[in-house]
Amino acid sequence: MLPEISFLANATSGWLMNLSPSDIQQGPNLWMKHITEVALIYPGSGLDGSPVRQCNGVFQSFIFADYGTPKAVVLAELTRQRRTGTGFAHHNLVGLVEFDPTPLVANADPAFIHQGENRHQTQSPFGIWAVYESNLPDSHERFSFLFLGVEAIQALAALFPTEAPHGLVVQEHGFSGNCWSNFSDPILKLAEHWNNFPEVLILGPNHHLDQWHEWAQFRCVDLATEAMHQEVREVLWLNTYDLFNRDR
Repeated sequence: MLPEISFLANATSGWLMNLSPSDIQQGPNLWMKHITEVALIYPGSGLDGSPVRQCNGVFQSFIFADYGTPKAVVLAELTRQRRTGTGFAHHNLVGLVEFDPTPLVANADPAFIHQGENRHQTQSPFGIWAVYESNLPDSHERFSFLFLGVEAIQALAALFPTEAPHGLVVQEHGFSGNCWSNFSDPILKLAEHWNNFPEVLILGPNHHLDQWHEWAQFRCVDLATEAMHQEVREVLWLNTYDLFNRDR
């Protein structure tokens, strides 16, 4: 994790430490309450693993959503050995399973479900759930990684309809005629239904979350070296207790 946010670190929860490979093979549905409880979600993630490096230890659950990345590429990335440079370094794969994510996102508010044909979605929906464990001496740490090959805003709305995710990455990609002209606007619309705010925000260039940015109690910057283009991003901590009663 980034040293600047180490004060937010937590020990791995018991449910995650106790998962066996056979438990993982049953798929994530039995564990979704835990997976979403204290999670960081990254809409339109691609294969940018920077948030795992930045926040592993603060979050034990990472949810990436992107229908534009081929499943075979995601599988190859999640199963290769890493020794340096990423949040996956110094971790062994405990177990991995493929699953159909359609039921997880089917109940999203229709306002956040893209209607009509989407020429950018060229593959069937897919889901991959993996659990990793540290292989460093004297380390007892795991994290869950859920990749949803579905439309990202629909996934966010389905998994977090009334409660904000604890961590949220907002990275605008240019979109070029995609479902949404940007991610910030539908996220702000969805936030009107949330009872709280994200605690940690990772913001890329060109976001439209200026008000949330102003509310941050703490900011640091980091270079997203695993992104398609190397970009400086801000990592923000919002004191959600102070913000809870604030007029949005």
